[in-house]
Amino acid sequence: MWTAMMELVIGGSGSGKSAYAEAALCRLSSSSDSGQGKVTLQGGQRYYIATMPPWDKETEKKIERHRAMRSGRGFNTLEWYTDLEGKLECEDCPSLERADILVECLSNLTANEMYMEDGTGENAADEVIRGILHLRERCRHLIVVTNDVFSESVEDSSEMGLYKETLGKINCVLAKEADRVTEVICGIPCAVKTEIGPESRKTDIWKPDSGMAEEGKDGERGVRIITGGAFQGKRSFAKRLYPDAEWTDGGRCSLDEIRTCGAVYSFHEFVKRWLRQGRCWEELVSLILEENRGLILICDEIGCGLVPVDAFERKYRESTGRIMNALAEQAERVDRVVCGIGRRIK
Repeated sequence: MWTAMMELVIGGSGSGKSAYAEAALCRLSSSSDSGQGKVTLQGGQRYYIATMPPWDKETEKKIERHRAMRSGRGFNTLEWYTDLEGKLECEDCPSLERADILVECLSNLTANEMYMEDGTGENAADEVIRGILHLRERCRHLIVVTNDVFSESVEDSSEMGLYKETLGKINCVLAKEADRVTEVICGIPCAVKTEIGPESRKTDIWKPDSGMAEEGKDGERGVRIITGGAFQGKRSFAKRLYPDAEWTDGGRCSLDEIRTCGAVYSFHEFVKRWLRQGRCWEELVSLILEENRGLILICDEIGCGLVPVDAFERKYRESTGRIMNALAEQAERVDRVVCGIGRRIK
């Protein structure tokens, strides 16, 4: 069975991820490496699968902007808001055998499946994943855009938390299946996963080079940090990296346990509880560096998004950032996880 080259592109709102994805697909569809140099491929068509329904004037304006961005690039637009798998089986579905396809974007598609009348509700994650992988089997190149909505400090409502968890699961599964994963920051594409080929899809811990995400060594004695947005697969990554660690829940353990425990997940929740007791962030940093330097920490990135209105929430967000800066400066290693893929950054 033919399997298309697939790239997952993630970035925040206004990050330039859409412009990057469109340009990348255009480059792919105009040429391909045959092993003997680049050759032009004939007969392929470009399709843009639009997943944002025109709900109101704001979304209509955004849709028009995206149409203008891809104008003149030869894209055929398919407005598929739900049920990608079903759309592909319809008699009126165009032939996608040699097509190059851009899906924009997973965040809308996930919300549509969860909340639209013809969506699948609680089965949204499985539905979206099946649809994308089915689409991949039909086309030549596939680029899928998704949103980074996982790095805010303000506690989500139960509904928003479920949405983020669902989108995070989809991102992680598709990143594992993808040949490439690219994070776009300030318009700059940053490679998260770069190797193309079926072997990359079998790897739970991605290893772009010898310095990234190798197994933890028994000789490490400094603090070890794993960070990334919520629902990025940090705990699964950490358990593969440190299989013998005994984990403590930072949201529930006693505050004194930080002196002796070996590994803490949800460290950001521990920081919140610490601050609510009237204790300062500097004291926590000193305690860890003086008494428990071998501690392994999993901490959500919470410094993005709007500045909280509540004074304590502002203090919590800033203090967590300062704590992690101070610990990272002295840390043995620091890993950042995006879409389930860990990359060693120190």
